[in-house]
Amino acid sequence: MTALPGSRLALNPIQWMATDDGWLDPSKAPETPELLSLVKKAGFDGVMAAVPAEWTAKQYTELVADTGLELAPGYFVCRSDGRDGKQDDVVEDAARIGRQHAELGLDVVGLGLGMGNAEARLARPAQGTDPEPARLEAITELIGRIAAAMLAEGVRPALHPHVGTWVETDSEGRSVLEALPADQLGFLPDTGHLAWAGVDVRALISDYAGRVPFVHVKDCRLSVGEQGRAGDWDYKKIVRSGLWVEPGRGELPLVEILGALGNDFGGWLMVEVDKPDIADPYESAVASATWMRATFGGGRQ
Repeated sequence: MTALPGSRLALNPIQWMATDDGWLDPSKAPETPELLSLVKKAGFDGVMAAVPAEWTAKQYTELVADTGLELAPGYFVCRSDGRDGKQDDVVEDAARIGRQHAELGLDVVGLGLGMGNAEARLARPAQGTDPEPARLEAITELIGRIAAAMLAEGVRPALHPHVGTWVETDSEGRSVLEALPADQLGFLPDTGHLAWAGVDVRALISDYAGRVPFVHVKDCRLSVGEQGRAGDWDYKKIVRSGLWVEPGRGELPLVEILGALGNDFGGWLMVEVDKPDIADPYESAVASATWMRATFGGGRQ
């Protein structure tokens, strides 16, 4: 066992939302009370914050607490490339999510770009397709505005490079992180997305470990990603072909990668299984929690 003694174990329960075509459909998930109960029963300490529409933060916080879970940071999607005229709306929405997180008692949130405006990278994923310095500069400027809006609410965003977006590669992630100071922008690594994009994940985490408040722990079959790259497959076909698996069932050296966080890491290890290898979502969650606890310890109880 490789202990990370200060860490806690959370789940983003997206395996309940996985579709046959390799995408996500939130309507597939059980109602929120049942879903939270299943997350707790599966063996997790926390769940990713995601307040249902029409719920107040107080209602949601109370339900999570009643279930015996803690709230782990949620995720904000920036649906703009920084020059499409949507920037002001995105910043306003970011402030709202920051305010909501503060009401939930959280002081950090994940920040990633949407995949909807990066069609070239969905067609040829994890390859840094169609790089454009001017676009990255505009995105970085927008991320700075988002960070300022969230910080005004008491919440710091953490950059989340993601395959199929305009911040996908090692150089793109580093460029944004170097442009903005640590007190404005943290770093939220996703072990699976970074590895799929060819990043030396351990090295990247090691270089920015002091900026990592939590991690998306994801395992994958890199061999499937390589097959897809050779065959010129799109994002969905690669996912449908078995890219994602539960932690410990794939090809990533997760112990080595997460060891770069250091023994003093006190954040969340948040498991994500975008498309489960184990067909039943609950059994997928159980297998994930079991392996994580056996490998990294029980965390804070």
